[in-house]
Amino acid sequence: KVGEDNQMLMQQEQMKLYKQVGVNPLGGCLPLVLQMPFTIAFFYFFPNLFELRGQSFLFMKDMSTYDTLFTFAPIFGSFNHISLMCILMTLTTLLTTWYNNATSGATGQMKYMGYIMPLIFFFVLNSFPAGLNYYYFLSALFTFLTQLVIRTMVNDEKILAKLEENEKNPKADKKSSFQTKMEEMMRAQQQAQQNKNKS
Repeated sequence: KVGEDNQMLMQQEQMKLYKQVGVNPLGGCLPLVLQMPFTIAFFYFFPNLFELRGQSFLFMKDMSTYDTLFTFAPIFGSFNHISLMCILMTLTTLLTTWYNNATSGATGQMKYMGYIMPLIFFFVLNSFPAGLNYYYFLSALFTFLTQLVIRTMVNDEKILAKLEENEKNPKADKKSSFQTKMEEMMRAQQQAQQNKNKS
């Protein structure tokens, strides 16, 4: 419970804890980085995919454009309709966020950010193709179901025991090959500088 008012101190303590128990804080970032090019590509792919034009699926009459639950006079910009697929995507994302917050014990701003982002995405994705919203709906649903299965199968006591074992037997700091090469180059450069100063 250190540093709840001081975010910098809290982050420093969290990094110390990660190091003590042998957890890589960047371990969860790689999948997000790998998904980013695909996510950006989808925003261009669905509106321009000729094969989706006129293709219906379930209640969506045309997968290449937005589906309309109801229309109304424009409120701001071109926001003049509500997309059912976008509503389903937003609700599924909110459900996933609620479940994550309930199981992880998220507090403060991070707790509310998880609820705000799906609502922002609702207004952004409302005019995007139904196919894109369907993709995000399935993605959020799959994420929720995966987390549900993992939470029922994972034994928290085993994980805690492993972390405590890592804390008792700290490994020597492992350096990446890139870091090792950089240090070697730095030593060689320092040696060359010292030799140059001697002559």
